[in-house]
Amino acid sequence: MGSNISKIEDAVYDFYRRNYPDVWFLAPPFLASVGAIGFVGYSFANNRAVPSSPNVSFSHLLGVAGGFGISFWMNTVHGTAMFRLLTRQDFGTVQSHISSVYFSSTAVLASLSLGTFLLRHPYNTWSKDAANLGIALTVALICAEVNSIVLSPLVTNLMFDRNNIEFIQSAKSSDEIEKLHAEDPKYRIISNKFSLFHSLSLATGLVYHGLQWYHLWFLADKCLVL
Repeated sequence: MGSNISKIEDAVYDFYRRNYPDVWFLAPPFLASVGAIGFVGYSFANNRAVPSSPNVSFSHLLGVAGGFGISFWMNTVHGTAMFRLLTRQDFGTVQSHISSVYFSSTAVLASLSLGTFLLRHPYNTWSKDAANLGIALTVALICAEVNSIVLSPLVTNLMFDRNNIEFIQSAKSSDEIEKLHAEDPKYRIISNKFSLFHSLSLATGLVYHGLQWYHLWFLADKCLVL
């Protein structure tokens, strides 16, 4: 079963590579992130509240549940486990494949939460409570989009540049890496840039996750007064 799934994945990947140029603006994560912005733009332009429906409610639930679920898993389970089990280079390689999918998924899910909220509560009708949630969902979407479109590709490229220098210089242990950092100006610049943008990516990811907690609390708080 596993081998059959792998063959299907390979076939889909080969089809994509043959039919689309290998350029960043045609990459699926980028297209997904742009599509997420488009959906929110459509919802924002809608000045009349749409009637309540199971489809809108389910889409909103999917946005908050999916966004919370994957961010909780990535922040508390996946990252800790992979960091302990893999070497730094292997961990970075695994993360480079997962991060683009993860951040583009958070952008799509954040757009579902905000877009469906705007469909039911247009911007010009917001009450104080609606404004609080609307602002929180907007900030969550911005964090997800910044990570997906800007920070994740930048951090991945810097990581590979750093790993390539470590491989060429045969720096594996922590002492060898510290020595390389002290003696190689190019490596030091790349390493410092990686640390800076990785920290920014981590911070925006934590803000996104914190806002998912707020969203769940907001929904639970409103349900308890029913």
